[in-house]
Amino acid sequence: MKGSKRRRRRLALGFGLAQLIAALVLAGPSAVSAGTTVNLDQWATLDDAWQNGNLNGNNSRYPEGGIVPFRLALEGLSPGAHEIRLEYDFTAGGHKAYDFLATWNATNAGGAICLPSGGAISSMCPSLPSPSTYPFPTDYFVTDGLSVLSAQFYAGMSRRLTLWGGSIASISAPVHSGSASGNSSVEIRVSFTTTGNAVLLAWGGHLAQSSFWDTQAGGAADGASLVSGAPWHVRTRGLDGSGAKNQDRSIQPSAIVGELPPGGPGVPTFPPVLPPALPPAPPPLQGLTPPNTSIEAPGAVAEPLSISTVVLGTVIGLSFALALTRPTRRRR
Repeated sequence: MKGSKRRRRRLALGFGLAQLIAALVLAGPSAVSAGTTVNLDQWATLDDAWQNGNLNGNNSRYPEGGIVPFRLALEGLSPGAHEIRLEYDFTAGGHKAYDFLATWNATNAGGAICLPSGGAISSMCPSLPSPSTYPFPTDYFVTDGLSVLSAQFYAGMSRRLTLWGGSIASISAPVHSGSASGNSSVEIRVSFTTTGNAVLLAWGGHLAQSSFWDTQAGGAADGASLVSGAPWHVRTRGLDGSGAKNQDRSIQPSAIVGELPPGGPGVPTFPPVLPPALPPAPPPLQGLTPPNTSIEAPGAVAEPLSISTVVLGTVIGLSFALALTRPTRRRR
């Protein structure tokens, strides 16, 4: 009897352990704890700083073809496997907005990943560990006779996701949703593992270029500068399946100025800077008479003497001289 009871206890214990292991395996990424924080920043070019809010013409100038940098700070994670979804608006009001993701510092914010501005300041800063990078998958989506793949080749930008504090395991293929003739978005899933409690991710959103969309297919220009009214967005969703840790940042059409040439990165386009105005002339000093700089008219010029006048004057002069030199007679 005692032996059978022991066997039943062992079987029950083994069954319980098996259920626990199965639950852990099926759970996949670690669950998000209440202490986990998620914070998303984007780069404001005029402020030269990270912005925890939205971009507009007051704090940023971006050309079509430029890369808007993003950084995402995750804190309070448990070491192990995790997953997060990145989403960006492909079209806004029927115009191309962010057409693909790229390397975070391709055109802006180079080296400033730990700049203490905004809200996504990682606890690992300023001494970040070596980063892990992973290429963004190719997007074969076609609209208006052109593919996103062609837009990627046209732009010539580096396209990698960067992570500090762990390693990137995989990035899913882009999934488009919504109508490209209205409002549509793209989502990718990023799987990664952490070595500690903090992770910092960085990527960039490429602003669609009018010289490609849709002009390369013979259509009208349809880049990000054509978006009017409402802004377009980048979002982070579903960290480890949680719906309570989402972030959303937008950019207004007023922040878009000019366009980069195809085939490589460049610097943002800024309005021309006018030269400073000349200072006003100083007032004249009191009590001093300014010099007379006017030119006076010349006086009357004497007319030349005639020949007869000269001869007559000569005769009179000689006669007067002879009269003075004539000898006088002595009286006797």
